[in-house]
Amino acid sequence: MPKLFISLLISIGSLLIASAAISSPIIGILTQEVYTDGLISRHFDNKTSYIAASYVKYLEGAGARVVPVWIGRNRSYYEDLMYKINGVLLPGGATWFNQSNGYADAGEHLVQLAMELNDQGIFMPVWGTCLGMELMVYKLADGSEHRINCQGKGIALPMEFKEDFNKSRLFAYISDDIVANMVNKNVTYHWHQFCYTEKDFERDLLNETWRVLSLNHDWDGVEFISTMEHKKYPFYGVQFHPEKPMYEFTKASIPHTAAAVISGQFFADFFVNEARKSNQSFANATEQARALIYNFKPEYTSILGSSYIQQYLFTNDEMEIPDIPEIPDDPDEGGNGNGYIPIIVDGGGGSSSILPLFSGLLLTLLILSNN
Repeated sequence: MPKLFISLLISIGSLLIASAAISSPIIGILTQEVYTDGLISRHFDNKTSYIAASYVKYLEGAGARVVPVWIGRNRSYYEDLMYKINGVLLPGGATWFNQSNGYADAGEHLVQLAMELNDQGIFMPVWGTCLGMELMVYKLADGSEHRINCQGKGIALPMEFKEDFNKSRLFAYISDDIVANMVNKNVTYHWHQFCYTEKDFERDLLNETWRVLSLNHDWDGVEFISTMEHKKYPFYGVQFHPEKPMYEFTKASIPHTAAAVISGQFFADFFVNEARKSNQSFANATEQARALIYNFKPEYTSILGSSYIQQYLFTNDEMEIPDIPEIPDDPDEGGNGNGYIPIIVDGGGGSSSILPLFSGLLLTLLILSNN
């Protein structure tokens, strides 16, 4: 009877913890450097970094919120932020891994900190898209270059799954309908000049830490890795761009079919669900509000010739925490009648606010059951 009672308590506790999962996680997207001789610099003054708005929409479309992660900071900045957010997205783009104080250096801090947090039992998922996937592999291989040149620009392809793909975390619960879409239709959009191959992974033992889930072939027929996940950490990478079929309309080669959109949404939903497993948060709602990307407005850049419909563009000055306007006291004027930003307990229906009470009750019952 006591064993049954204890099992019941453990089951109830597990359900309570599960119910406290964050329903709208906050995910950091790493910014990327703007080059002095590039399109953005010619049209916008003093902009030094950017995020393609499609990545923000990609996460928001799955129920997450976004914090921009600045480049060019010291480790203490990234360490502080990683204890407040619920996941990291390393976006695709065009930059070099040997450039100092930019995307690569910041990405190294984020990946290393994510490993440390997970080793401590603090769940921290990381997603890498295209260049972001390449960066994860590069940094976890101690800066050893394993990429080869690849003719993968402007091509839409179906997924070529490995035989055991559905034994992975990423595809464990994928529906047969979505698999059929991915396998039979051109749903993944590729735009990359580098790629990884299984032979490289096997030769350099990268296959001991990464599980290859799908392959594809470039314009020249070269086989490359298109989807993978880390065997130990909740790190995921895709060589293609799942955000583009949903939110980028700059190239005729980008597929916008229902199948492509559904496939892209699958990856967004999966990663945001991973981030929901993290229970980290900002110290208060004001600190959170000051960090969110809503403090900035995207620019319509495709009209200038950009490959992105919209971009968030930042100056060095803007990469500081913005001031929050005073909240009006009159609820009819947008305030809450108290003159402060309300703290919203995000626990899937308020369960997190009662979790400590039930945890204490369960502990008391457990102690009594042993006496």
